[in-house]
Amino acid sequence: MGVAAHLGIKLDEYDAVIRTLIPYYEGLLDAAARAVDTLGPRRPTVIDLGTGTGALASRLLAVRPRARITGVDEDAGMLAMAEKRLHGRITTAAGNFERWPIPPCDVISASFALHHIRTARRKAALYKRSGASLKRGGLLVTADCFLSTDAALRRKDRAAWIEHLRKAYSPKKAEQFLRAWAREDVYFTLNQELHWLADAGFRVDVVLRQACFATIVARR
Repeated sequence: MGVAAHLGIKLDEYDAVIRTLIPYYEGLLDAAARAVDTLGPRRPTVIDLGTGTGALASRLLAVRPRARITGVDEDAGMLAMAEKRLHGRITTAAGNFERWPIPPCDVISASFALHHIRTARRKAALYKRSGASLKRGGLLVTADCFLSTDAALRRKDRAAWIEHLRKAYSPKKAEQFLRAWAREDVYFTLNQELHWLADAGFRVDVVLRQACFATIVARR
């Protein structure tokens, strides 16, 4: 299933609608771009996993205009939109990013993509593979939903997500969204994610945390 179908929206409406679905969307992607702006190389090689329409890639190019970005995605429609959006400033690769061979690079980035990895073992394996591909001093940056360890906080975070959805949708539709996504998306706790990254040899920081959403920066 393509990501637009998974979210229940039309492909050409994706960029507008995603902001009604994901709280703090702009800030999370901007935080990822600010982290990449700390890199030494002025022309970094970037692998953007689950690149979608190129929203994060465009922000990375804003801070590193000479970056060489490869966007990886299974959805051909999304890749076409990324190519159109970035006017030839991105190379696209069709494939499953869990199996796609990551070449040596300066940055591995992802935004709302890695939650499609369904098991802890596979998520930890991707982090280790990413660490092996990054050059020394390179970054893995990911913006996504990362659950709280505490059950009461998780309930509060879910309520905040529902509140955001209800700005654009009915209460019934908001609940339907979360139930539908839960059938395909897998969210681990922030503590688990940080542990797997540290175990893969990264020095890890959480550069933005809003409710259950965060941008994580991991440096080799």
